[in-house]
Amino acid sequence: MSGGGRAPERVRAVDAGVPADQWRRVHPVSPVLNAWKALAALLAVIVYQNADLVADVLSSSWARERGAGVVALIVVAGLIVFLLIAAAYSWLAWRSTSYAVTDEAVWYRSGILFRSQRHARLDRVQSVDMVHPLLGRLFGLGRLSVEVAGGAGSNLSFGYLSTSVLEELRAEILALAAGLRVASQGSEPPGRAAEPSALQGSSPARGAAPSPTAAASSPAAGAQAQARVPVAQERVLYTVAPGRLVASLLLSPGVIAALLAALGFLALAVVLTVVSGPRALSGMAGAVPAVLVAASMVWGRFAGEFNFQAAVSPDGIRIRRGLTETSAQTIPPRRVHAVRIEQPLLWRRRGWYRVTISQAGYAGGDDSQSGSGARGDVLLPVGSREQAELALWLVVRDLGVEDPQAFLADGLEGAGEQASPFVPNSRSSRSLDPWVWRRRAVALTASVLAVRDGRINRRLSVTPVERLQSVGVTQGPLERRLGLADLEMHIVPGGVHAHAHHVDADRARDLAGRLLVLARERRAAEPPEKWMLRVHRAVEDMGEQA
Repeated sequence: MSGGGRAPERVRAVDAGVPADQWRRVHPVSPVLNAWKALAALLAVIVYQNADLVADVLSSSWARERGAGVVALIVVAGLIVFLLIAAAYSWLAWRSTSYAVTDEAVWYRSGILFRSQRHARLDRVQSVDMVHPLLGRLFGLGRLSVEVAGGAGSNLSFGYLSTSVLEELRAEILALAAGLRVASQGSEPPGRAAEPSALQGSSPARGAAPSPTAAASSPAAGAQAQARVPVAQERVLYTVAPGRLVASLLLSPGVIAALLAALGFLALAVVLTVVSGPRALSGMAGAVPAVLVAASMVWGRFAGEFNFQAAVSPDGIRIRRGLTETSAQTIPPRRVHAVRIEQPLLWRRRGWYRVTISQAGYAGGDDSQSGSGARGDVLLPVGSREQAELALWLVVRDLGVEDPQAFLADGLEGAGEQASPFVPNSRSSRSLDPWVWRRRAVALTASVLAVRDGRINRRLSVTPVERLQSVGVTQGPLERRLGLADLEMHIVPGGVHAHAHHVDADRARDLAGRLLVLARERRAAEPPEKWMLRVHRAVEDMGEQA
C-alpha cells in the first residue's frame, strides 16, 4: 500500500491495554532478591557435581607446577564470570519487568525471551498485602500482593519496592478499587507525585467522608502523569503480646498433641539407646520427618502471628504480623464473607478467643500467593471477649437482633436451651451426635445466619445473608430415617463454613427458603463510604471514652 502518511506504531500484544508512559519499574535489585535461592542452588549444584574434578585438579601435577596462588586466581576468575553472568541476567530481567495501575486494573509484565503480562481487575480486589521477606528487610524492600476473587493462580504479586512506595501504591489501588478517582497533575512528569489535594474527597480519618462521586481524571491527563494518593491514617484497635501468643499455643490442642508426640519420640529414642545402643536409632529414622513437620507447623504459626496488630483505616482493616518475614494486609470493606469465633477448652479459664474469616482470594486460608508465611484468614489469633466482639463488628455491621450481647453469649456459651433466635437441634439427632448435639444450634436473623457448634472447642460461625451464592439441603439415609437434614449456605471457599448439621428436616427447608428471600432483599449492601463513616465515628467514640 502506497502513501506518504506515517506508518502506525507497532504495539506488541503483551503491552496492549496500558499506555507506555504509565509503566513503572521495580527496584533494580529485585531480580537478585527474587532469584537468589535459584542462583545459590545452581552454584551449589555446580560445585557439588564437580567436586571430584576439582579435587583431582588440585592434586594433579599441573596444579603443583603452577602453585596455589595461580589456582586460587583461576577459581576467583570463575566466580567472577559466574557473578557477571548473573548480573547480566538480573539487568535484563529488571529491564523487562514493570507494573502499572490504571482505573480498571493492576498490570504486571515480565520475561526476557518469553514475555508475559498479567492483570488484576480492581473491581475484584479482595485485599492488598505488603510482604517484607527477611532478605528484603535488609535492604528496606518488600513485595506487593494483590489478592483477587478468582481462585488460586489469579493473585498478582510483584516487587521489590521500597516501603514508602509500597504504602503509596497500596493506597492508590485501594482508593481506585473503592470507586475514588485520582486527578492527575498534567504539569507533573511521569513518576512525579501530585499533591495530596489531587485526591477528590478526603478520607474520614482526616475529618470528612470520601465522596463516592469523586471526579475522575481524564484519559489524556492520566496518560501524561501519575498522581499520588495520600496514605490513609489508621487507628490501632488491638495487638497480641508475644507472651499471650506463646501461652495460647501451649494451651492449643494441636500444639499439645505435637509436643506430647515429640516428647514420646525423644523418650523412646533414649530408651532404645540405653537398651540396644546407638544403632537402634536407625529404625526410628522414618519418624523424623513427621516430627520436623509438626515442629515447622508450630513454628510457622508462632512466627506468622508474632507481633500481630489490627488497625482500622478509611481504606479497610489493616493486619500486620510476622517475625522473620513481616506482612501488612489490608482488607477492603465488604470483602469478608464469613466470621468464626472459637474457644478451645483450655482457653476458657483465661477468657481467650480466636477469630478467623473467609474471603475470596484466600481459599482455605492459604497465603502461598502472597508469600507471607502465615494464614491470611486470621483476624485475631488470641484475645479477650471484648476484642473478639470488636473483630466481629469490624466485618459484620449488623447481627439483625435487638440484643447483640445476649445473642453472642448464647452463641458462644449456650447449650441445649431454647434462646430465640437460636434453635438447638432436637433430641432425634442425639444418636448421630452423642457428644455435641446439645451445643448444636442454628439462628437466622434479619441479616445473618449463625451456626453454633463444638463441645470441647466451642465455635460460632456468622455469615451475612447477602453473601449467599446458593443454598443446599441434603439428607443421608440415616438422616431421612430420623427426619433430619444438613443445611449449607454456599459462599466463597475458605476456612469458615456456614453449615448446620442434623437440623430438623422441616426447619432446614424453611430456613433455606427464608435465606433466599433475605439474600435478595439485602443485595444492596453497605457502600464503602458508609463503612468508613461507621468505623470512623465508632473509633472516635472509643477514643473519647478512653
